[in-house]
Amino acid sequence: MYLRESRQKRADGSVLTHLQLAENLWDPAKKRAQVRILYNRGRADDPASTERLRRLARSILRAARPRRSWPRTRRGRW
Repeated sequence: MYLRESRQKRADGSVLTHLQLAENLWDPAKKRAQVRILYNRGRADDPASTERLRRLARSILRAARPRRSWPRTRRGRW
């Protein structure tokens, strides 16, 4: 899973950048990876969109921290 930037060139020459949460999935029929967009986060220049990304990153980091309260097995492994 990764953050993807999608750029769109407009008729007036300006470029819009959109942020997307994406992942690559293997397609055995085509024998290549396909991109699947999980969530469109909005425009990159929108402060509300970047704040939502920061909140998402904080929650992922919080969930990824090791927990010490998990029960151990007999052999001492998690």
